[in-house]
Amino acid sequence: MKYRILVVEDQADICTAIQASMTRAGYDIVAVENGEEAWELFQNEEFHVVLTDMMLPGISGEELIKRIRENSDIPIIVISALTDELFQINVYEYKIDDYISKPFSMNLLAYKIEAVIRRTYTETLTEIDHRDVRLIVNNYEVFYLGKLVDLTAKEFELLQTLLLGKGKIYTREELLDIVWGYQYLGDTRTIDMHIKNIRKKLFPELITTIKGVGYRIERN
Repeated sequence: MKYRILVVEDQADICTAIQASMTRAGYDIVAVENGEEAWELFQNEEFHVVLTDMMLPGISGEELIKRIRENSDIPIIVISALTDELFQINVYEYKIDDYISKPFSMNLLAYKIEAVIRRTYTETLTEIDHRDVRLIVNNYEVFYLGKLVDLTAKEFELLQTLLLGKGKIYTREELLDIVWGYQYLGDTRTIDMHIKNIRKKLFPELITTIKGVGYRIERN
């Protein structure tokens, strides 16, 4: 089953980053930049999760959530640059399911989406098997030939990203956005170092280098 997510975010760069990253993670994403369009879509189409900012043009995030809650128990995750603790606590009074503060990593966002889906729906991917490697999704456990392999958190997140998108070529910049976050300013050589470590701990042929582009894991 492919879960459908309504993303409501008025900052175009963040909206685009979320759409691209969550599509790669296997979700069907519909993204809009204002509350009115989001409400119209919600009334006429089926979604499994709503991901919304609070500061929206027209219908505010607060009003959008109220309208949705009057009609549905769909999981709602709020994303916002408002970091005031009282504000965040008060947001939960609208019966949202989770909250994430800007800036955030796409990997963290993916985990939060996965968590609310797991709590709400029964069908969800729990593990990936590929060429003697078994990865327990979002659980930071990887087995090779049946033995647990000690990967760092970022190594695990990189490997999970590549395995979830088997066959797709990921650029270094895309991997930085997904794992480290869209505002990460580090060197892309960080990716090369982590890939090298993953290969050393598992096996060299697991991850293919696409010269001048990036990396991928082959489908077979």
